[in-house]
Amino acid sequence: MKGNLFKSKKKLIVITASILMFVASANNAQNVDYSGTSAANFLKIGVDARVMAMGDAAIATVDGPTAMYWNVGALSRMSKDVSVSFSTMNWLVGTRHSYIAGALNLGEAGTIGADLQYLDYGTIEETTVYDQDGTGRYFSASDFSLGFGYSRQMTDRFSFGVKVKYIREDIANAHAEAFGFDVGAVFVTSFFNDNLRLAASLANFGSKMKFTGRDLYITYVIPGSPTGKQIPGELLTEEWEIPLLFRFGVSNYFLNNETWTLLMAFDILDSRDYDVRYNLGGELGFEKTLYLRAGYKFNYDEVTYTIGGGLDFSKFTDFKITLDYLFLKYGVFGNLNQFTIRVDL
Repeated sequence: MKGNLFKSKKKLIVITASILMFVASANNAQNVDYSGTSAANFLKIGVDARVMAMGDAAIATVDGPTAMYWNVGALSRMSKDVSVSFSTMNWLVGTRHSYIAGALNLGEAGTIGADLQYLDYGTIEETTVYDQDGTGRYFSASDFSLGFGYSRQMTDRFSFGVKVKYIREDIANAHAEAFGFDVGAVFVTSFFNDNLRLAASLANFGSKMKFTGRDLYITYVIPGSPTGKQIPGELLTEEWEIPLLFRFGVSNYFLNNETWTLLMAFDILDSRDYDVRYNLGGELGFEKTLYLRAGYKFNYDEVTYTIGGGLDFSKFTDFKITLDYLFLKYGVFGNLNQFTIRVDL
């Protein structure tokens, strides 16, 4: 009986990994260059100052509510009953990126979670062909994603999760919508004192986006018409894919005692609209209170290294609260800072 159960679990792991790898590689089957062909690119902006300071080497290391973004399969690895996380970051060219996520551990029934990702472009002055210095009118633009996820530990070593999300982009009086889903898994091996983790995730597999709205309605004047006849029209927009992302990662604690911890992680990121990227990161902890982190990102245009740190106040409070910080040098766009606060009950 135990032998059959082990074979079934092993078969489930193999099937899950095969599906993830097949779907992720399908976009490259025709050898087509898809650079710059995705909408909703805000979905690529990372969250959680802890894992971003580790160079985005995240999917095998994340264990809290931000697993909703990185790898929903890791959500059930959360040790507490309730966990909430909030991140905010000054993003490029005066924009602000924010993220909030929460998770509820239901025990053997699994773990459920929800998250909201929001990119605010602020207020922008309107310009036209005839008023290139501005019309005196202003409009706003924003992107957001709302997701709901479920994860369950199928065994003490293997966990699996799925997430559905609603995605929307707004600019003035035009908007685009899409639905997508993520799937992810984590497998804890018996190597290195049961510390080595393998993980895989597929994110943003879903429908296409197409802009609609009253800003696309126009009045067309027929050329040469003696009466200046006008007819109503609508600008035609194309459909665009959302950014399909496949990640594979590995992590391991090389030190894990009451005084020192040393975590190392490595991720491979494959996207439909740019070349394969690699993420390497590490975290050094002292007395499970103070943490220093660093990472390196390979094959990125503007970003190379990341650094950051964190404080865990568990020893001083009745519940667990952590504060994490990320410093990111984004090439010609300058320096970025992200803060994340997490509370576990």
